[in-house]
Amino acid sequence: MLAILGGLFFFFIWVLLASEGYIGDADSLTHYKFSRYSWLYPEFLLHHWGKPVFTLLSSPFAQFGHGGVSVFNLLAGLGSGWFAWLSARRLGYPNRLLLPFLLFFAPVYTFFIISGQVEVLFGLFVIATAYLCLDKKYFWAAVLISFSPLVRTEGIIIIPVFGLFFLAAKQYRAIPWLLTGSVIYSIIGYFHFNDLFWLVNQMPYRGAEEAYGTGSLSYFFVRAPKMFGWLISLLVFSGMAMIVREMLLRRSEASVNAFLLILLPFVVYFMAHVVMWYTGIGRSLGLHRYMVSIVPLGAVLALRGYNDIIGLFRVQRHGGLLTLLFSVFLLLTVVSEPFSRHQIPHELDPRNKVMKEATDFMQQEGLDDNKIYYYDPAFFYFLDLNPYDESESRPFVYRAAEPHYNIIPGEIVIWDGLFSPLHHLELEQLIESPYFETIQIFEPDVPFQVLDTTYKVGVFQRVEPAK
Repeated sequence: MLAILGGLFFFFIWVLLASEGYIGDADSLTHYKFSRYSWLYPEFLLHHWGKPVFTLLSSPFAQFGHGGVSVFNLLAGLGSGWFAWLSARRLGYPNRLLLPFLLFFAPVYTFFIISGQVEVLFGLFVIATAYLCLDKKYFWAAVLISFSPLVRTEGIIIIPVFGLFFLAAKQYRAIPWLLTGSVIYSIIGYFHFNDLFWLVNQMPYRGAEEAYGTGSLSYFFVRAPKMFGWLISLLVFSGMAMIVREMLLRRSEASVNAFLLILLPFVVYFMAHVVMWYTGIGRSLGLHRYMVSIVPLGAVLALRGYNDIIGLFRVQRHGGLLTLLFSVFLLLTVVSEPFSRHQIPHELDPRNKVMKEATDFMQQEGLDDNKIYYYDPAFFYFLDLNPYDESESRPFVYRAAEPHYNIIPGEIVIWDGLFSPLHHLELEQLIESPYFETIQIFEPDVPFQVLDTTYKVGVFQRVEPAK
């Protein structure tokens, strides 16, 4: 098992080194930004959106750049593989050497394992907690999962699932420790915010926001094969069905544990995103990467499904041959699928290609010598700016309704087709404003839309209006 994980480590390090730009979307850069500069600005260690525990743990790696955070997440993924293996061993599942492949080659995991996103670490917290419960280390399980909302907000809905397990296992003393993380950070934050309830009062995802969109109830179900892989999805479903069947028929300790610690957190997390995307609550964008958090659980479920299928083969006349053929087919299909769905090593996506073209143009024209106002975090990455040096740049104009307000002639505003509209700055405002000169509008070779907006990047320079 360790040899397989070691091989995967070196493979993904090669992918990281061979990829263009950064891995992940703009949120990946924002998380990196908080981690990288938290040593200079300690308040970032309490930034609610940035996720304090992720920022704290990843900050030493972030000092080496975005790639350092990628390595941090890779190590977290390897930890998830190890705890998935330990959990499967506790549940008595054979053929555990398949687990790293079912985990790392689920397409969404393959793509985001070396990003700067928080989902990988959250997945580690969940699968590690499941293992600690299986290993009867209830106190440590409760304490660990109590910090999960400070890695990803969905920890709020995952903690009650483990609370239900503690009730079923009659481990009542563990339940109060589920508040450990929230209590500790509430007290720490009080001295900075003067608000003991800052975790609630500063929650960044309350309510619905029209700009984030909504979708159908079937959205994540239909896209499950793209996220987990079509064969892994079938195995997950099979594993879930067999766990439920076994619990209903035998109600053994192993089947109840598998249901409460593996299946239920997977289902609750998945269905929470189904509901959030359908209703718009939680400001979900319906992104595939949200499911990275439950891939470690899914890998254990898929292993259970695999074992039940080959169990059917073995009672056949040529059971050994059927098992061998199915296993080879499984490995070839699972390992190859991410490469058919994603560009690996990664290339710049169409949006970042346009942004990179704009930043290259600015460097060539010397426009980056002026103070720059921007919305997309990719901007500071491509120009290698300190985003907190106000003499170089500033995120967002001061007033979206009056974009020229407090901006000095000669300074630059960058408009992009994703983040600028989200923050209520429209392209037409800048084009039609007498206070700005349109320097250049950059468009992709093949037009595409983001949030119902045709994506472009505009470079505008503040000028004095003609009299």
